[in-house]
Amino acid sequence: MHLLNSLIRYYACHRRTSLPHPSTPSEDFPLDTTALNPFEVFAGLAGGIGLFLLGMHMLTEGLKLAAGRALEGLLERGTATPLRGLGAGMAMTALVQSSTAVTVASIGFVNTGLLSLQNAMWVIFGSNVGTTLNAWLVAALGFSFRIDAFALPFVGVGAVLMLAGRTVRQRALGQALAGFGVLFLGIDVLKDTFSVFGATMNLQDHIAPGFTGWLILVGIGTLLTVLMQASGAVIAIIITAAQGGLMSIEAACAMVIGTNIGTTSTAILSALGATSNARRLAATHVLFNLVTGAVAILLLPLLIGLLGLLREWFEQPATPAVMIAMFHTAFNLLGVLLMVPLARPLLRTLAGRFRSREEEIARPRHLDTPSLAVPDLALRALRLELGRTQSFAVTALTASARVPPDEPWIERQASALDALAPAIGDYVRKLSAMRLPPALVEALAHSLRALQYQESAVTAVRQACALATTLGVPPGAELEPIAVAFRQATGALAASADAARDDFSAAAVAVRLEEAELRYQAFKEALLLEGAHARMDIRAMQDWLRLASLERRAIEQVAKAARMLAVLDGDLTPQQAAEADEIANDNGAR
Repeated sequence: MHLLNSLIRYYACHRRTSLPHPSTPSEDFPLDTTALNPFEVFAGLAGGIGLFLLGMHMLTEGLKLAAGRALEGLLERGTATPLRGLGAGMAMTALVQSSTAVTVASIGFVNTGLLSLQNAMWVIFGSNVGTTLNAWLVAALGFSFRIDAFALPFVGVGAVLMLAGRTVRQRALGQALAGFGVLFLGIDVLKDTFSVFGATMNLQDHIAPGFTGWLILVGIGTLLTVLMQASGAVIAIIITAAQGGLMSIEAACAMVIGTNIGTTSTAILSALGATSNARRLAATHVLFNLVTGAVAILLLPLLIGLLGLLREWFEQPATPAVMIAMFHTAFNLLGVLLMVPLARPLLRTLAGRFRSREEEIARPRHLDTPSLAVPDLALRALRLELGRTQSFAVTALTASARVPPDEPWIERQASALDALAPAIGDYVRKLSAMRLPPALVEALAHSLRALQYQESAVTAVRQACALATTLGVPPGAELEPIAVAFRQATGALAASADAARDDFSAAAVAVRLEEAELRYQAFKEALLLEGAHARMDIRAMQDWLRLASLERRAIEQVAKAARMLAVLDGDLTPQQAAEADEIANDNGAR
C-alpha cells in the first residue's frame, strides 16, 4: 500500500503541475497529497495497455489481409534451405508484425504435410528474430518526438481507408494504418504514466538483488506474456517503464527474456491434437526459447556491457529503450547461432518423441543391425517383417470391401506399409552386399518380390477406394447380390492371405483366389449386360468395370505376395509359385 500511495501522490502532483516533459520532472514543484485519485492511475495503465493491444491486433490483422497469400506463399516457396527458412521467418514476422501468427501458420503447414519439420524449424527461429522489430519500433519512434502528433494522422488516414476503401485490400491497409497509430497512442499513455512514477521511486528497490531477482523478473515477463498473449505489448510496457525510470536496464532485460519464453504457450496450444511433426515443431519452439533464455540470463551483465560498447561505437543515444531493443535482438541472434550446431541433434532427438500410434506401428520391429552378422538370422527377421507388411495389405483390402469403404483405415494401413517399405529395402541392400550362398540370394529376391506385390496391392486399394467413394452402391436390384458376393469373396481371400494366421497356407489362398476370380467374372458379365440393355449409363458402367478391375488387381497382388511368403516358409517351391503366377496372369489377360 505504501508503494501504491507514493505512486498516486506523485501522479496527482504531476497532473496538476503540468510539467513540461514527463520524463524530466522538476524538483521545484512540491508534492500535493490532497487529491488522491486511484482511478487515474489504473486508467492510465489499463488504457495504455488496452490501446496498445487494440492497435497491435488491428495492425496484425490488417497486414495479414492486405498481404493476401504472401504468408502462405513464403512458407511454401521460401523455406527450401535453413538459411532461406530463417530469412522467411524473419520477413514474414516483420510483414505481419506477429511472431504468433507465423508460428501458428508454420505448425498448421507442418500438420498438413505442406512443410517439412526441418524447414519449419528454421522458420520458427527466424520469427523469433523478426519479432524484435516491435521493440525497435517502440524504441525508435516512441520516445524521440511527440507521439500524438505522429500517431493521430495514421489513425485518421487509416479510418478513412477502412470506411471508404473500395476493395478488401484497401480496407485492410486502412485497418493496419489505424492500428499503427492506435498502438503508439497506447505507448504515449504508458510513457506518461510510467515517467511520473519514476521521478520519485524506483521499482528496483522492491526487486530481490542479484541472480534471484533476475529469475523472478523472467517469471513475471513470462506470466504477463501468457496472460496477455502478446509479447509485443509486454515489451512495450517494459520499455516505457525503464524509460520512465521505474527499473534498471538489467531488470528490464530480464523481463524481456521472460516474454520470449511466454510466447511458447501459443505454440503449445496450437500443437494440441495435431500430428506428431506439428508437436515436434512446437517442442522445437519451446526448446529454442528456453535455451536462448537460459544463456541470456547467465550472460546478462556481459551482454549489456558489450551492447554498451556497440552503442558507443555506432554513436547511438544512451537511452534505456535503445539498449533494451538491442538486447532483445542480440540474444535472439545468439539463440540462432547456438541452434546452428544443435539443429541436427535436436531433430534426431525429437524424431523419437511424440510418436503417434501409426508411427509406432510403422517402425521396423525385427530388422536390427546385429542380425546382419548372421545371414540366416537376418533372413528370418526379414520374413517376420514382411509378415507385418502383408497384414497391412490384407487389412487394407478387407476395408476396401466394405460399403462405403473405410477410407481412413485404409490410409492408415497404406501409410504404415509405405513407411516400412524403405526400411525393408535398405535392410535387403545391406544383406545383399555380403557374400551369401545362392539359396539365400534367391530368398532375398523372393522377399523383394513379396514387398513389391504388397505395395502394388495397396496402390490398387487406394485407387479403388477413391473411385468407390464417388460411385456408392451399384444401381439395379440384379447387380446388388452379385456385387455383395464379389465383396465377400474379396474379404475371404484377404483373410486367407494373412501370413500371421495359424492356418495360413498357399493352398487355401489358391482356393480363395479362384473363388474371387469367379465372382469377379460374374460381376463383370452382369455390368456388361446392364450396359448392353441400357439399364445403366455407359459411363457409369465403365466406372464400375474400372472399380471391379482395381479390386481384382489388389486381390491378385495380395495372393502373389502370400505365395512368396509361402516360398520363404518352405511351404511352396519357387517353381510352384511361378506356375501359380502364370495362371493368374492368364486370368488377368481375359
